[in-house]
Amino acid sequence: MKFLLSFLFLLAFTIATQAQSKLTIRGTVKDTTNAPLDYTSVLLLSPKDSALVAYTLTNKNGEYQFKNVDRQPLLIKATYMGYIPYQKELNLPETTELEVEEIYLTPILQELYEVVVKAAKAPLMMRGDTLEYDASKFKVPPGATLEELLRKLPGMQIDADGNIIAQGEQVQKVTVDGRRFFGGNTKMATQNLNAESVSKLQLYDDKSEQAKLTGVDDGVKEKTLNVELKEEAKKGGFGKISAAGGTDDRWSSNASFNKFDKTNQFSIIGYGNNVNQTGLSWDDLQEFRGSSAFQFGDTGDFGFSSSGGMTIISFGSGEESFEIPFNNLSSGYSNNQAFGINYNYLKDKKDFSSNYFYSRSDQIIESVNARTTFLEDNTSFTSTDQSKQNNVAGHHRVNLRFQNELDSTNTITLTAKGRLSSLTTSLLSLQELIRSSTEQSQMERNNQSDRWSGAFQGTAIFRHKFKKNGRNFAASISNTYSKGDQDGIQKSVVDLVNSTDPNTYFRNLDQVNKALNTSNLFKSSLLFVEPIKKTLFWESFYNFSLSNSETDRKVFDVEASDTPQLNPDLSRFFDNAITYNRIGSSIRYANNGSNLSVGLAASNYNLNGQFSVVEESENLGTVDKNYLNITPNVSYWKSMKGNKRLNAGYSMGVTPPNISDLQPYKDISNPLYIREGNPDLKPEVAHSFNAGYNMYDPATFINFRVSLNSTFYESQVVQNQTIDPETFVTTYKAGNVSGGQRYFSYIGFGFPIVKTKFNAFLNANPSYTKSLTLINSLETETNTFSHNFGINLDLTPLEWFNMYAGTSFRISNTKYEQNPSQNQDIINWSAYTNMNIKLPKNFYLDMKFNYSRYKNESFGFDQEVPILNAFIYKLLGQAKKWEVRLSAYDILNQNQTISQYAGQNFVSTGRIETLARYFLLGVTYNMRGIEVKKRR
Repeated sequence: MKFLLSFLFLLAFTIATQAQSKLTIRGTVKDTTNAPLDYTSVLLLSPKDSALVAYTLTNKNGEYQFKNVDRQPLLIKATYMGYIPYQKELNLPETTELEVEEIYLTPILQELYEVVVKAAKAPLMMRGDTLEYDASKFKVPPGATLEELLRKLPGMQIDADGNIIAQGEQVQKVTVDGRRFFGGNTKMATQNLNAESVSKLQLYDDKSEQAKLTGVDDGVKEKTLNVELKEEAKKGGFGKISAAGGTDDRWSSNASFNKFDKTNQFSIIGYGNNVNQTGLSWDDLQEFRGSSAFQFGDTGDFGFSSSGGMTIISFGSGEESFEIPFNNLSSGYSNNQAFGINYNYLKDKKDFSSNYFYSRSDQIIESVNARTTFLEDNTSFTSTDQSKQNNVAGHHRVNLRFQNELDSTNTITLTAKGRLSSLTTSLLSLQELIRSSTEQSQMERNNQSDRWSGAFQGTAIFRHKFKKNGRNFAASISNTYSKGDQDGIQKSVVDLVNSTDPNTYFRNLDQVNKALNTSNLFKSSLLFVEPIKKTLFWESFYNFSLSNSETDRKVFDVEASDTPQLNPDLSRFFDNAITYNRIGSSIRYANNGSNLSVGLAASNYNLNGQFSVVEESENLGTVDKNYLNITPNVSYWKSMKGNKRLNAGYSMGVTPPNISDLQPYKDISNPLYIREGNPDLKPEVAHSFNAGYNMYDPATFINFRVSLNSTFYESQVVQNQTIDPETFVTTYKAGNVSGGQRYFSYIGFGFPIVKTKFNAFLNANPSYTKSLTLINSLETETNTFSHNFGINLDLTPLEWFNMYAGTSFRISNTKYEQNPSQNQDIINWSAYTNMNIKLPKNFYLDMKFNYSRYKNESFGFDQEVPILNAFIYKLLGQAKKWEVRLSAYDILNQNQTISQYAGQNFVSTGRIETLARYFLLGVTYNMRGIEVKKRR
């Protein structure tokens, strides 16, 4: 680690020193009316072969500047959309500065426009609000992915998790030739498309589907990256296949094939391995939401929400999600397979998108966890858990979307989604509760469960534009049906000290449980927009939804005779209905980049349910509650010249309780930590404020972003705790408290140290959270202050050498109102370095080093995890279609998964035994070869 950092700073120092003896070239670009041309592409070329030496964009005054230019023969070239390119050879002075005479560009005649555009390619240029990159001007190693190409682009970064950061913001959607690639999933595109097949990349803020169809800007923006492919890449398709084997019977394989044309897009992707790799990032829940939702507005939930955008009414937890479930396969030992197909069709204003995913994982996790819980009398107890768990999961997901512009005024959008999942889990666990050396309890658990679940959702959205400009109408209807079935076995032997209750039902547990869950969600929305003036619009909306759910959970005690007996205390039949109505209006002002919306809505929730031991048995209780809320909403966006944007807003959100929190039964799958539902929960009310500013200057490649968000809670849903003073058994039961607060801020600043050679990105996000909960009927306050600082460096000084490095430091200070002596300072520090070197004879070397440190001085916890990976590969064949690669993972043999966390009244740490050092030797075949022919 020290060597890599030393090398990094030495190289930066060398570049800075050499810069002192080089040229600075500056000048101005204007049109024939003497008006400055901002965002003009200015290039320095070699007269010998027109090779690119340097490039930049002019500022708002038409000025450009090159620093640290090598003294050599140079051509200067200026290109601007709609103007004839200008080019001439420079006469270099003896001094270190050159002031170029003013450059005047002449408008292009229409008949010459296409010819000139093809001849005037620049590394990057502004086309209106779109920043366009010419991929051929940025060199990457042969066989590189789109992700590696993006690292080369000015104003772009790839963070440690593989997310694209552009102009200081995270890219939310990636399209290929303007079409969704696996639903717009970013990592799916960046990690599986070849850089050699890319012609251009276009970065812009996409509008919502509603705004694009109606022409009324609703202020909702989505940072989007469009990948335009070379024509040669579309002929015959492109893709690759890889296979590798290694030590300890480790293996890995993956394959992809893509065939695109103007009408059709077809892709197949798959992988399999036993080295903890998810391969295509299909299991990354946050990244897959593009495939789930397809597009802003496809949910059909019109009107403002707590976030100022589309309203998404959701009853239930992840059970109702059509996204690929998140499985953390980097921990433990896993065997994984996945397969996906994507097909898109676009012709005559008919847009059809579809994809199917199947993924399977077999994961073994052996972990050791420790948790210290603080009691109100300033004492504490510690629980430890040594466990071995095996999870076998299989997931099917299918998504279909069809949009048809029936005519110039009517558009219909249809979506269909389906899911089918299975999960088999087995758990062996030894837990201990420790208060002193003489007061200890322990429990052995053996749990098994088999579960399957399936669901289908259909949505239809109709939009109509009236003859009067700005007048619009939209209607939607949607239905979601889901069903889940689970069978399980729970066995435990518990030895609880100081227990005076001889009838404790979980002392020696041997049970069989069966659960059947069904739910149906119907919803519909209406939207009408009426223009008051050219810049003023009145928006009215109505939302309706009806959610019906039913849970039939039966728990049987297995006696000595092995005859299951129904346990009436743990068995419950529960059905409920949640009816939601909301009506509201807002006034929107939209003019010259300003967008202000002020609205008010009235929402009504009706919760109705009943529960009993089993269906049609004696009713044990009913729920019949009605809640009326008036919810204001204010949002403001201002887009300014120079790629600057300002935003602010306030919203009041009302969220109904999750069905899982309402269900009135006890879950004792872990008898030391019992969970119980609460049918008397109220909806959670949150008041949210936000403000932000961001800017990006394509002339200097400087970006800056700052934001502040705060939330104040009423009747917040929290997990209250009841801790048995004798046995320390903790029972969690959802409840409502008021007074919780959350503040989150972010500052990001990206800038070039040496333009196009050495870039830096700094960020900080301090936050504060005030958490309230009831512990043994006493309200407890916990305050957490977190400070996170990060720096990322992209170093690309030479064509044969690249280095990307970064570090993140986070300290969380947790203060307990009831037990100030137990205040915690938790430190998480991480650093990474990726280095790519081109060696002679088509050899390439990649090295990746990641370092993590976890520290908590209060409990003497200090753990370091250094991970070093190295890869050397060689390209073979005349077309370089073959690659042989030797990979070494975790050379230092230090890999393990570490976690630490401080909650309302506890602090916990965990370690998971994880796949460590192994080696792979593999071969890759690229179907089209590395070199794609270029048309003149």
